[in-house]
Amino acid sequence: MANLQKLLKQVLSYVRRNPDAANRHLRKAGETVKQRTGGKYDRHIDKALGGASRYLGKQRGRPGRGGPHGRGHGDGPGGPPKYRP
Repeated sequence: MANLQKLLKQVLSYVRRNPDAANRHLRKAGETVKQRTGGKYDRHIDKALGGASRYLGKQRGRPGRGGPHGRGHGDGPGGPPKYRP
């Protein structure tokens, strides 16, 4: 169980530092799952990916992560990334 918690902390750390890359990986995983399931669960996959995308958008605006000194650059004029199937 300790290894799973350590892995989860590492994943969350990566997501906080690289929300755009995490969103790209998430989209690719979603498309792969859709293809493997033959479209049977598309509605459920889209809903899950939309929630995850909203979470990633919130990570971009966390204090101490954005701005010129952090790795992120804030939401910018376009806002947080959105999942688009």
